[in-house]
Amino acid sequence: MQNTHLRTYVKKHPDNKMAWYLLGKEYLGEGQEAKANYCFQQAGEVYEAFERSKAPADIWVDYQEKLVEMAEQKEKKHRVRKMWLTLLMLLVLAGLPPADAPGFNRDAAEALASALESTDDSMDNESGNNPKEDLALVANSNVFTAGAFGGGNQGEAALAAAWSGSGAKVQTSAVLGMQVAGNWTLWKRNMAVKYIVQTNSSGKLTAQSYDAKQCNCEPPEVSPEIKRLAQAWTVKQESAAALSSAMITYKKRNGNWPKSVAQLAQPFPNNILGETAPGMTGMFPALLALAMHQQGQMGKGKNTAEGRPEGSDLPQGKNAAFMDTLGGKPFLQDRLEIIVDKSRHKLALISGDTIIRNYEVGLGGDRTPEGSFVISDKVVNPNGRSNGEFGSRGMQLSDTNYAIHGTNEPNSIGLDESLGCVRMSTEDVEELFALAPQGTPVRIGKDLLPETAMVPEAKDRYRYTLVPKQNNPNKTYHWLN
Repeated sequence: MQNTHLRTYVKKHPDNKMAWYLLGKEYLGEGQEAKANYCFQQAGEVYEAFERSKAPADIWVDYQEKLVEMAEQKEKKHRVRKMWLTLLMLLVLAGLPPADAPGFNRDAAEALASALESTDDSMDNESGNNPKEDLALVANSNVFTAGAFGGGNQGEAALAAAWSGSGAKVQTSAVLGMQVAGNWTLWKRNMAVKYIVQTNSSGKLTAQSYDAKQCNCEPPEVSPEIKRLAQAWTVKQESAAALSSAMITYKKRNGNWPKSVAQLAQPFPNNILGETAPGMTGMFPALLALAMHQQGQMGKGKNTAEGRPEGSDLPQGKNAAFMDTLGGKPFLQDRLEIIVDKSRHKLALISGDTIIRNYEVGLGGDRTPEGSFVISDKVVNPNGRSNGEFGSRGMQLSDTNYAIHGTNEPNSIGLDESLGCVRMSTEDVEELFALAPQGTPVRIGKDLLPETAMVPEAKDRYRYTLVPKQNNPNKTYHWLN
């Protein structure tokens, strides 16, 4: 990229510290260190923050392209507006008498001249064809993402993505902080807001750190509204992860994609989903489009008979359901999996390298098998009893006599007292039952998970509407409890 574009931009937007930083990087690449250092001084705290960043290079390129694109669009509007104003002025003047003649409309001429002179300023303050409407959009536009904070990471990549993803119609991009444990990032319901990137109606970007240690400052309080929206966002991401994982199971079993959430939430044994959430219907088209795109089946004519829902032809899986997520797609995109760590008596629900839940469980020591399995059956009240030896929920592991289930011996959690099954407390197994669909991969081994427990408070548990008739009165289970 030619730095002439950035030079032009910073002249018009001298308060944009990110633009100064990017221009400095351009000069540095050309060996012009003096100019680069001047730009870095203008960038201030942005330079300090991003010189420690491990953000991918394409994020910077994308951001630079956004700056240039915005500048070019603004310049184009400026030229078009000036052309029409000039033409209008010529037409008006052509029909006006000389300036010293009676009836000369000085107000009209002066208004046109003033409009021409103030075009640059007015264009800088415009965000669209209707500034009032655009300002309303800005006021109602908040997007969220999350980043790793800890282990040498300070969320730089997430912050850079927030910068890159900000635009004229995004008022607030909030970066939530995930803790780090070894190679894992830890997802929580009440993650702290670490950064907020804001864009005002004139396109100016600012960033505020809300970590006092990191910014070496006394940050302001995060507004209650942003906190509320952030928690709602985490709830939605969990629902989306459960729903998209259920879609994958359905496709593997049936050879085609589901048409609706209802097809995933049937009575036993077709209860791929154990519970449903009201928002699932709204996000279904976007998640289906994303799943189909990831498997390379978009636009190949293989799904005509499936009745593709409205919006499913979007190759990036974008629709209004995820407009509050940076990038327009769900944050937890990897299929849900379960890991059982025999060394620590932990069971984790994960998406990629992110741990969503990490429960304490009871095991059977060497009697608990190691290896790879899948959740085959999901049963409510195994053997017809919620207070029996298998508790209120059971999830069978492949075609075996082992299962993840509840227990009527809560004191055995954390110990090796089962005959090989994985025991969970009632609250934990019911939440896992709701989140993990049939077909969820399960891996059992040793030294796989961090010690940190990650269980929400009772009021923050993942509980929605239980799918009816998930019991199996026709079978007596003989799991090795």
